Amino acid sequence: MAIDEAVGRRTARLHGLRLTGSLGILLHALDAGYPISLAECIGNMERHGIGLSRELREQVLRRARR
Repeated sequence: MAIDEAVGRRTARLHGLRLTGSLGILLHALDAGYPISLAECIGNMERHGIGLSRELREQVLRRARR
């Protein structure tokens, strides 16, 4: 089942749920010790048409290096 992302986020907020996007999930995976390449994952996302701002991409990669 697919839903519109904006509608899904709005509905989640209305119900007091915390939101975690794809990059947040990848950061959690790194924190849990999964051996992933965040740069490779981001590249794959972008190649498949998922738009990320330069600022967000850099922020996430900096966070991953901690």
